[in-house]
Amino acid sequence: MAWVLHDPRHGYYGKGQVAFGPRGDFVTAPGLGQHFARGLLPQLLECLDALAAHTNQPLRIVEWGPGDGQLSRDWGVLLAEARPQLRHRLGLVLVETSPALRQRQATRLQQQPLPWRHSSQQDLAATPVHGVVVANELLDAMPVERFTLAEDGWRWQWVACREGELAWCPGPPLPAAIHALLAAVGVNLDQQPLPTGWSSELALAQEQWCHGAAATLCMGWLWCIDYGLSARRYYAPHRRDGTLMAYTRQQAFANPFVAPAATDLTAHVCTDLLCHWAQAAGFNRCGEVSQGQGLLALGLARHFQPGTSGAAAGPTLAERLAQREALLRLVDPGGLGGFRWLLFVRGRADPLHHPLAALGEPPSHALSQ
Repeated sequence: MAWVLHDPRHGYYGKGQVAFGPRGDFVTAPGLGQHFARGLLPQLLECLDALAAHTNQPLRIVEWGPGDGQLSRDWGVLLAEARPQLRHRLGLVLVETSPALRQRQATRLQQQPLPWRHSSQQDLAATPVHGVVVANELLDAMPVERFTLAEDGWRWQWVACREGELAWCPGPPLPAAIHALLAAVGVNLDQQPLPTGWSSELALAQEQWCHGAAATLCMGWLWCIDYGLSARRYYAPHRRDGTLMAYTRQQAFANPFVAPAATDLTAHVCTDLLCHWAQAAGFNRCGEVSQGQGLLALGLARHFQPGTSGAAAGPTLAERLAQREALLRLVDPGGLGGFRWLLFVRGRADPLHHPLAALGEPPSHALSQ
């Protein structure tokens, strides 16, 4: 999965030919216009204001896996408008491994006013920042390991090439450490009524990434946005083949071998495992909420207000309808609105104003849905 997605010459992301948006292989929330960045802005401002009140250090918004750069670009414009008094302290950092995508991002970031730079995880770890690390649809594209219930017990599931075709094949026995890891989030594989051939995945790369993200922050928040499931739902008996999918031209395929390096490969995030690893890396969990609930709680509903039809320079009816459709897609629980937001904090959080107050509920239950 790492190879076919991130190889710099042939990988789907690595070679930079990925097509985002309604006419591409898949639609991301930033690709629906500035609505997504505006919807997230109140939460982002809560975090930055809390940090600004606590430290005189520069404040950074780090987007990890920024795609085509649209979200960072939109935030650069919106933050400069919303916090002119902090503008001299604000900056954007983009963490991107694909040289081709870095070039696309550089072109887009020229259209916003804040200073920005590309950085690697290693460079950020050497000079950690105060700010917010955002991972929007990053974790689902991290490599996963597959495992399966074979006739002789639990085994890794490997990939073989047979007569020129890629296919699954049994691997070594699943080690006891994996059983213990899943048990730590409430999943006991041997106590579930699972049929032979039942398979799923583990995104073990996310553990290392959580430690890397923690190393980049002196103080601040980690905000993960992705489609995810709790461990109980992820490893449920009815989910016989995990969540690994291939995407191309707005279509999804259960077979990840359809067109290697020409399709996007994704797997849902197990939110319980992510929390387990993030907390082990030094983060404190603030909470979790669906994207639709979070956006509406942060005030997205205000954008649904109809425009004034008499304004000469106002949007046309077609433009207002397109805007409404984009907003509905962001909160649709069967689509982008079903994504999970997970917020973690690192550093001396106690003196800071809690950012979850932006959702209008006490932190103890604001993101408990």
